[in-house]
Amino acid sequence: MKKLVFLFGFYLLFISYSNGQCTFRGKVTDEKGETLIGVAIVFKTNRGIGTTTDLDGNYTFKIQQEGAQTLVLSYVGYLSMEENILPVNGEVIVKNFVMKSSSHEIKAVEVVAKAVKAKDYYIEKIKKNSATTIDYISSETIKKTGDANVLNAVARVSGVSTNNDFITVRGIGDRYLKTAINGSVIPTLDPFTNNIKLDLFPSSLVDNIIITKTASPDLPGDWSGAYLSVETKDYPETFTLNVESSFGYNNQSTFKDVISSQRSSTDWLGYDNGLRNRNHEEFVSAVVSPNQYQEFAALGLEPYFNSLGVYDYNWGDGSNTGQTYFKLGLVQLGLLAPGLINDEDAFTEAKNSYLNGSYKAQAFTVINSKVPASGKSFPANWNTIKKSAPLNYSQSVSIGNQITFLGKPLGYIAGFKYGSSIQYDPDSKENRIRFDGGLSSSVSQQISKETNGWNGLLNLSFKPSPNNSFSFLFMPNISGTNKVKNPLDKRDISTYVWTNSLYYEQRRQLVYQIKSENYFPVSKIKMELNASYTGGYSSSPDFKNLQYYEDPISKTFQIGGTIGDGIHRYYRYLNDDLFDSRVTLQIPISLKPGMEKKIKLGGGYQFNNKESEQFDYALNFGPNSTLLLTNHDIDNFLVLSNFEIRNFTDIYGHNFNTIDTYYVLNTSPVNNTFGKSKLISLFGMADLNFTSRLRFTGGARIEKVDILTDVILFDSLGYPENDIRRYYINGYPSANPGKLNEVNILPSANLIYKVRLDEESPINLRLNFYSSVARPSIRELSDVATFDYDLRKFVFGNSSLKTVQINNYDARLEYYFNSSDNISLSAFYKNFKNHIELVESSGFSWQNVDKSNVTGLELELKKKLNRHFDILLNFTVVNSHTEYVRTRMEVDGGVKTYIPLDTVSRSMFGQAPYVINSIFSYKADSLGLSAAISYNVQGPRLIIASAVKEIADVYELPRQLVDFKISKSLGKHFSVNFTIKDLFNAPVIKSYKHSDGWKTEYERYSYGTNYIASISYKL
Repeated sequence: MKKLVFLFGFYLLFISYSNGQCTFRGKVTDEKGETLIGVAIVFKTNRGIGTTTDLDGNYTFKIQQEGAQTLVLSYVGYLSMEENILPVNGEVIVKNFVMKSSSHEIKAVEVVAKAVKAKDYYIEKIKKNSATTIDYISSETIKKTGDANVLNAVARVSGVSTNNDFITVRGIGDRYLKTAINGSVIPTLDPFTNNIKLDLFPSSLVDNIIITKTASPDLPGDWSGAYLSVETKDYPETFTLNVESSFGYNNQSTFKDVISSQRSSTDWLGYDNGLRNRNHEEFVSAVVSPNQYQEFAALGLEPYFNSLGVYDYNWGDGSNTGQTYFKLGLVQLGLLAPGLINDEDAFTEAKNSYLNGSYKAQAFTVINSKVPASGKSFPANWNTIKKSAPLNYSQSVSIGNQITFLGKPLGYIAGFKYGSSIQYDPDSKENRIRFDGGLSSSVSQQISKETNGWNGLLNLSFKPSPNNSFSFLFMPNISGTNKVKNPLDKRDISTYVWTNSLYYEQRRQLVYQIKSENYFPVSKIKMELNASYTGGYSSSPDFKNLQYYEDPISKTFQIGGTIGDGIHRYYRYLNDDLFDSRVTLQIPISLKPGMEKKIKLGGGYQFNNKESEQFDYALNFGPNSTLLLTNHDIDNFLVLSNFEIRNFTDIYGHNFNTIDTYYVLNTSPVNNTFGKSKLISLFGMADLNFTSRLRFTGGARIEKVDILTDVILFDSLGYPENDIRRYYINGYPSANPGKLNEVNILPSANLIYKVRLDEESPINLRLNFYSSVARPSIRELSDVATFDYDLRKFVFGNSSLKTVQINNYDARLEYYFNSSDNISLSAFYKNFKNHIELVESSGFSWQNVDKSNVTGLELELKKKLNRHFDILLNFTVVNSHTEYVRTRMEVDGGVKTYIPLDTVSRSMFGQAPYVINSIFSYKADSLGLSAAISYNVQGPRLIIASAVKEIADVYELPRQLVDFKISKSLGKHFSVNFTIKDLFNAPVIKSYKHSDGWKTEYERYSYGTNYIASISYKL
């Protein structure tokens, strides 16, 4: 098989270079950037040589002759064009053309010698003529800033800010954003958010990222802030090879001893090889206090009692029937004569013989014979370790071309990127406050985050005819993150609380996409079919959480049992598979240039299937354990030899067998859940150019959704809602099924008016309205709890959540200059009903808020200062407001009720009041030199909403981020780059919002400044 793959690859390369003909390729569009199908392209001196453009507006043909030639382009309703060319055998010439309507005088021909989708001007042309409001960042701009992944790159866009591994747009995040890969949705693989971690996708495999801020019916209806489509690399017109290696130095971690944990041999590849994971079916629970039936059964008397109809469940207690059975057991063991069964003195003597002799100890050993081995099967890796952090590293390579395969054009691109990095803060801080405003804890800690992973991309596109094309994409994403922290809480002078928290998470997404585009020349209808399937899996194997107390004066320690958080190993597994498909028909009504009218119809089907499984192993100590922790020596305290069974004699002379250390699996049916979501959509829209100045697009989208999530066991047994058998734990409501069945009708209208009709420097006014929704996710509708590493608390779902209804209003005025400069001003207003927020009380949970709204302005400026310097600046200011009645949840018999407390008025959850982005760049083509400095800041935004009146909300404060990059080409193929990320090492600060300001920090950490050097080769 490997030989076949190698020969096929060699064949592709061979036929790419062996053809002595000259090949012409390119794309033909109109002034709006829309493709023109059927444009005739011939040689002026020999009109028998030529071709027509296909459904993508692309053309390709080959000739043998050399020397100067003239191409002629003609199309009904458009001015004919001529272009002089000089073909050379073996050369591939790429020429793209923009045809002018016959009602306009032709001014220029745009000729481009490479694929354009990664360039600013390509998307800028789409942006100029789009009826919806869009922004973007292209691969061209990403190269300026040096952003390694989509998360960092998209943060440069107007109104976009980052939130850890996620983003907010116009200050709105999480459920109000929709992220797609080439227009298809993929699963989040996260139990705590509805959004996708964008740092998963390397920027080197991306052509552009388009951020749509106002909706049209052909887009999904479940978003409000923005719809992000990450467009992966398209195949190039000619053979290309790109290789880049980068090495990063971090001033806080590289070559320093950082806190870490035991690692598996495959961590560097982004997954654990089994060091942390285990077979949970092989676990054996300890029985530290066996009852009399269990003991006699272990001593071989179970058949005897079963013959009497006596089992564990009907043994009885020691004062009634159980005592009679106990006497019978003593008789069977020969400790009590049958005739003396009612003699109390004889019974007492026999009982003491049983307790003080070897019988009880022997029974304990038999019952727990497999427990020591089961306990020892868990590695003794509770403690943190130190390791020297290497340089951060990444390696990427991509290869692509367009060739002839079976006589037809085949385009391909294959890419791969590997990355490894370590972040470290040796002095992070945390504080928590009590109801009276005082500190309940004050923590100093070391924290580290090691990330390894790789991404791949294979994109194939085949055109069996000019009017039909098929493409296939495969994109694997593998990543593993190892997080470690060891907080020391000096909550008062007499008690220190020490914690070791070791967390590893691995994720796998395998994305498969197919696409078919078809054009029917007679009716001029275009049809597009898309289907995407993502197999998603994430796991957190062996999240270790150990906590113990120290008396700093006496130097004594308390550990285990109910001390603090105790000692736990958590395991979490999530299978998340998603299928997304859609079909669209574009039907022309009028093809008159400048007055085109068309309608668009389509529908889609989406199915999401989730299964979640959790395990909680608590480490306990036997009632007769003599183990003592001394001098923080965790390694010796939890040594595997302590899992053995040993003999013990109490003060009364009773002889026992006991076990010092053992695991207890905290089992519950609620730890195994499923979720299913089905979404069917239909839409119809019109795209009408009423005049050369006025264009309208609009229509309606209908979405029918069915969501069901439940505990697998409860669902299989048919337990109804609030059934007592759905009991969770004391103080918490029953684990009810989460259901959502509804139909949403979502209208939208977009109007663009060309204030100035000028192709190169238009002035556009856009007015937009659309209705949208934000549905609770499967996870949020599931009543079960999941322990969160960062929050260090349980997060509960809420099966009572309702869908958020949003009305959105937008207006944008944009001015383009002949110099390619532009400026735009946008205003927006959003009204939310049933806005969903994550709220903290004893744990965290989601809840609906009655009324919320957002009002904002966006200003964006792109200015070329001279032939070397450019500036890009965008500024967003937002005012948000939420008003709701704060409640207290009470549970009676597993049924929850909410008691009103007070009315709260504040900013929306996750909403930043302002966002500023700027990029100042320099470019000197003659020197092969370019440089850029970028700046980002966002205003304070609510990240933890308190459900308790006496405890303040938590906000993330502004963080001034400055990045710098300089690039220099070395000859035709090589270039070197130097990048500084987070130049001033700005800390992340989260703080309680008190009435008198930000006086108590909730959390503070910083991960240092990164200095990255890279070298790249391009063919």
